[in-house]
Amino acid sequence: MSVICAHNVCKRYRRPRVKATTTKEAVVGFLRGRRGYDEFWALNDVSFDVEKGEAIALVGPNGSGKSTMLGILARVLKPTSGMISVTGRLCPLLELGTGFHPDLSGRENVYLNASLLGLSHRETAARY
Repeated sequence: MSVICAHNVCKRYRRPRVKATTTKEAVVGFLRGRRGYDEFWALNDVSFDVEKGEAIALVGPNGSGKSTMLGILARVLKPTSGMISVTGRLCPLLELGTGFHPDLSGRENVYLNASLLGLSHRETAARY
């Protein structure tokens, strides 16, 4: 039984071609119709299933879409197309900027963030 299903997931971001450095430039550019955008596909046709009790890893170089996929699975982001199905509760235990302390190890940061999310030390150890 799959607890996480991702089928043909795509995520597109639009980036402005010309970046305004001041508010005036942004307003004038908008009024004159200079609203060109480039498309950036963070995810393109990603599919996988995770069975109950199974663990997976998202591995890849910077900019390959790992954080985007985690954001979609946690329902923080919406996919541009495709389908995501999550059965049960899902919460990321290590997300940059959320309970991240530079003086702690990765493992210690996971336990810190889990405690901020209300999980006990025992619950976190079982999931770790």
